[in-house]
Amino acid sequence: MKPLLTRMLLLTFLAGGSAIAQNSDLAFLFGANGPTSNTVGGGAVSAQFGVGFQINYAAQVHETAEGQLYVELPLMIAAHARSTVSGSVTNDVKDSIFFTPGVRWRFTPQKRISFYAAAGAGIGSFGTSLNYVGMGTVSNTGNRDTTFAFGFGGGIDFRLTRLLSLRAEGRDFVTRSGLGGTSGDNHAFFMAGMGFHF
Repeated sequence: MKPLLTRMLLLTFLAGGSAIAQNSDLAFLFGANGPTSNTVGGGAVSAQFGVGFQINYAAQVHETAEGQLYVELPLMIAAHARSTVSGSVTNDVKDSIFFTPGVRWRFTPQKRISFYAAAGAGIGSFGTSLNYVGMGTVSNTGNRDTTFAFGFGGGIDFRLTRLLSLRAEGRDFVTRSGLGGTSGDNHAFFMAGMGFHF
C-alpha cells in the first residue's frame, strides 16, 4: 500500500510541477560580510564574519502588459561567527533561517533587464551556540527561537541567455525584537547569484 501511495504522490507532484513550471525560475544567491577585526580594550581582540545563502523558486501565475506576477518560495540561511580572545576564548555562532512564501511582481523595461519587488510571510528561526574556554573552565550552551517573520525586498535580474541570468537583491525580514544578535526587529541581507529560467 505504501509503495503505491508513494508512486501516486510522486506522479501527482511531477504532473503538477510540469504544469506550473512554465515561466518559472530557480535562483541561488550568496552574500557575506566581514571578516572584521578590532581591539575591544584591555588587550582583547575580537573578529567576526558572516555568510548567507538563499534558494528561491518562483512560478508565474499572471501576466499583463505591465509585468508578471509570481508566487515564490524563498528559503534564506545565514550564519554569523564572532571570536573574542582576552585571556579566555569565547566563540559565538548564530544562525538564522527564514522561509517566507509570498508574491513577486516583475517588470522588464529592457529586453535583458528586469526589476522586481517581493513580499511574503512565514517563519524565522534563530539558533545560538556559545563556547567558552578559560580559567580551567570549558562550557557550551545553545538555544533556538522560532517566530513569525515578514519578508520584503527587491532586486534586478540581468538575462545572459534565455535560460540563465545574473541576479542581485536586497531583502529584509521583520521579526520580534532581540533575535539573531540584533536589538531591533529587522534582518537585512544583500545578495547576488544566478537565476535559472524554465
